[in-house]
Amino acid sequence: MIVRYWQPFQELEAIRQQLDSVFETPAAETMTPAVDLVDNGDSYTVEVVLPGVNADAINIEASRKSIAISGERTAPDYDDTHKVLHRERRYGTFRRVVGLPAAVDHENIKADYSNGILTLQAPKTAEELNKIVKVNIAGTLPETAE
Repeated sequence: MIVRYWQPFQELEAIRQQLDSVFETPAAETMTPAVDLVDNGDSYTVEVVLPGVNADAINIEASRKSIAISGERTAPDYDDTHKVLHRERRYGTFRRVVGLPAAVDHENIKADYSNGILTLQAPKTAEELNKIVKVNIAGTLPETAE
């Protein structure tokens, strides 16, 4: 007679490992960095989370209505005495295009990269800052021609 004991924790660990292998991101897959966009009134601040990326590996391209950030995060190089057992950080190329709600002076965008956060200051164009908008008063009807 063969007696088998149910070992739920070992089975759960086996299932977790199988799921991890299904959803594991290949090293060459493109990653998408997180972005915050803040309207400061006269400018926009764009913050891009890029931990572990060298500043010289970041490319920024700007137009009047969008900013594209691209580059590559390279994996550390280990010699033959080291073996990576588990890797959750993503490596490889990345690209993120941030659409802006209003036109910016794309030739005067300033960039700063510190502690893995890329901060871009994009001043709005003079036309956007001086834009006049007609405001209707609630409850009034537009005049009709007779």
